Amino acid sequence: MKYQALTLFCLALATGIAANSVSNNETDCPQICSSIYKPVCATDGNIFKEFASSCNLKADNCRRQRSALQTYSETDAAWCSSELVENLHEKLGSFKLDVNECLKPCSMIYQPICVTNGKYRALMSNVCAFETFNCALQVAGVETAEKFRILQNEKC
Repeated sequence: MKYQALTLFCLALATGIAANSVSNNETDCPQICSSIYKPVCATDGNIFKEFASSCNLKADNCRRQRSALQTYSETDAAWCSSELVENLHEKLGSFKLDVNECLKPCSMIYQPICVTNGKYRALMSNVCAFETFNCALQVAGVETAEKFRILQNEKC
């Protein structure tokens, strides 16, 4: 009786391990990934999603492919980690935009860009307005690491 129970336990354990291991066959999806948190941001063209690791992204994509769904592509981490803000100046507050050394003639042509500083992302009307905004931030004493950068040359 003890041997039967021990045999069944070992068989169940071996089956569980085999079912949860990563196959070398590229057509199989990873079943388990290491628990090391190394976040990856990805998009399917509509939705941005943060995965715990690139292994988790690969496993999700494998299941999505089998279900004939659009897969995720790795993208800039700022898409997942930053908050979309309607009025960036209002959100940051306490600095002047009309600083003499930053003012320059900008065209009124609307060529939207999505900008981020890693914490916030927002839409700006064009590159010139973006450069003026960053200059005003710098004059106000904002650290270089907190300045904004272009995330993409279109709407957020």
